[in-house]
Amino acid sequence: MKLKYDAVSYILQTGNPFHKLKLFLILNSQLEEQQKLVKQLRSLQNPDGGWPWQLQEGKPSGISQTSRTLELILEAGENKDLNTAKRSAAFLFKMQREDGGWSENPELREIIPQKWSWISTQHSGYQTGDAVNALIEAGYSNDARVAKAVNFLYRAQNEEGGWPSYMNSRNSHVGSDIAAIDHVVSALLSFGEPKDSVVLKRTVNALLMHREDWKEPVDGTAVLSVFLMLDYPLDHEYVRELVANLVESQRLDGGWNWFDDLSSNPAQTVDCVEQLIKCGVKVLS
Repeated sequence: MKLKYDAVSYILQTGNPFHKLKLFLILNSQLEEQQKLVKQLRSLQNPDGGWPWQLQEGKPSGISQTSRTLELILEAGENKDLNTAKRSAAFLFKMQREDGGWSENPELREIIPQKWSWISTQHSGYQTGDAVNALIEAGYSNDARVAKAVNFLYRAQNEEGGWPSYMNSRNSHVGSDIAAIDHVVSALLSFGEPKDSVVLKRTVNALLMHREDWKEPVDGTAVLSVFLMLDYPLDHEYVRELVANLVESQRLDGGWNWFDDLSSNPAQTVDCVEQLIKCGVKVLS
């Protein structure tokens, strides 16, 4: 199978250094350019060790942005013992909440759009999965604070087997946030969770309960990522369905949007490309 439109050019034209570095790592190409992008990302690191919200200079550091940027530059060859990684990890540990999890940085409360109701600056949520992934990549897998974070993720699993956007008994986010579930599953697997565990079997059940949402690119990409992490074969009906949905939902500009009729987005596009390449879809002409 082959993409109908040019996703690579779309990412290179509209993406920031994070999106472009992730693309080149996915394609295993442009090694010299990768190091230039790592250098650019280093230059954007805030004094507190984090990376600014959506990599916008002058903005407070974001938990997910810091976690994902740290993980990415380490994958690109950044030495985890150097100052950049150490400062980033220190920032994340400083921001860890008493319950073991992470919310988004409270300093972003007036910056995050109000309609983005899935992001909390008060209650621990899916950002915990991002932080755990980054800290394990940075060499902290045996740190008691990481174990505490993983225990939070176990406690946060809901009745249907997924995870809410954030944990708060008084909020309405009691259902599963399918769009972020792959980050949580990745964190559990990285910490040593068996792929056939009861926890992850319940997760698959939750994904199947939300099968009608798989057509939305943001949900479908996350679900496909989970199935691939759990070693579902490429010819499995779920994988084939998800791949077909993503290929069909690509937009004329080469990108994908998050959901509904929103504009294409380079972050969502590079995530789609990552999963589709794993499934053998050709993205280059």
